[in-house]
Amino acid sequence: MQAVDEVVVLERIELIARLGVCYESQAKDKDIALIWISELAGEMKTSIAPEKAEVIRQLAAIS
Repeated sequence: MQAVDEVVVLERIELIARLGVCYESQAKDKDIALIWISELAGEMKTSIAPEKAEVIRQLAAIS
């Protein structure tokens, strides 16, 4: 099942990348991409190890 999840994530990222360069995307596609971005961000937030999260906080404070 994990391999299927990885394929789904890669397909989402590919669609988001295409929408970023395509001027004639449908509004529905853009809405789906935004939902996926928020889901991916949530997944990344929960998958980051605590020691790495501190490094990310420090980098965010710099920028």
